[in-house]
Amino acid sequence: MQRVISSFLVFACVLAASFVQAQGPFGSSFGGLDLIPAEQAFTVSHPKVNVIEISIADGTYLYDERTIVQNEAGAILKTSRSTAEIYDDPLFGPTPIHTNKLRMVVTDAPDLMVLTFQGCADIGFCYPPQQTELSFSR
Repeated sequence: MQRVISSFLVFACVLAASFVQAQGPFGSSFGGLDLIPAEQAFTVSHPKVNVIEISIADGTYLYDERTIVQNEAGAILKTSRSTAEIYDDPLFGPTPIHTNKLRMVVTDAPDLMVLTFQGCADIGFCYPPQQTELSFSR
């Protein structure tokens, strides 16, 4: 019985040490200082009624297929976009992404649109989906 308890304690200590080491000096295995907030990683602008631009920070990228524009009723609007590059994603395989900037022109843009997008940092962290409401008075 004592041998089982000793083995369990050794296992628990090894597991705890591994967890602490993975946490890193700032509490995250993602390097703490390298990860920027989503609002800084992806900056949305809406310069014209039918144009949406997303500036993408260095060290981050935006998934093309997870970037959609919808009207108030939730219908997906047709867009033409800047050219995506193919990234060999470890989970999804070859995936179209955008770096630096994504420019979208919305066909028949309404006064109110909802933009939903998701991207990742090169260090292996993916941001949760982001959503922003865009309005334009004509």
